[in-house]
Amino acid sequence: MFPAAAVAAGILQTVLFAQSVTPTMKAVVIHEYGGLEVLKYEDVPRPEPKDDQLLIRVIAAGVNPVDGMIRSGLFAKDGSRPFPMILGGDIAGLVEKVGSKITNFKAGDPVFAYVSLDNNGGYAQYALTTERETASKQSSV
Repeated sequence: MFPAAAVAAGILQTVLFAQSVTPTMKAVVIHEYGGLEVLKYEDVPRPEPKDDQLLIRVIAAGVNPVDGMIRSGLFAKDGSRPFPMILGGDIAGLVEKVGSKITNFKAGDPVFAYVSLDNNGGYAQYALTTERETASKQSSV
């Protein structure tokens, strides 16, 4: 009887550990301001949408001059943005999950979005947006 109980306890412990692990995603992250050398491809925690947010699975992210300016520290005078930081403001993708207050989108919808850096950016597998920052992508595009 004892070996069966030990096996069951081990399985239960494995299941509980697996459930408590935060999901991760790949992202291009900066931990300091600088040149291209500060861009790091890392595993980071996958965000969860708040009631007024959408979680977008990013299929494409735009690279804009402002991203390089932010990365270099050009706008860091007030020092208000915490590190690590994920850049990238323009994305296209699919809605993965919606918060309880979202009314215009559902999981699976193709979208374009502007990602506010307050929620990190779009150089990642997933990004958070609000309804106001998100637009439906027509099938012809």
